[in-house]
Amino acid sequence: MDGKAVPLGTDCDSELHKEHLCYIISQGFSLSNEPDYRVLVENPAFRCGHCGRTAKNAGNLCVPVGL
Repeated sequence: MDGKAVPLGTDCDSELHKEHLCYIISQGFSLSNEPDYRVLVENPAFRCGHCGRTAKNAGNLCVPVGL
């Protein structure tokens, strides 16, 4: 991943997309599993070049860019 922004509406082609914040939030994970969600986003080290969300691990983002 080169760190460049990806336009919204672009599909993520990763086989692990179901682990990305954009997917799990769309499934209600942040509301139904708030403590587990917080673990994913506290002390972020990466920002998604697609949606702008931040996460502790790059694997939870479609287009991770180091902070």
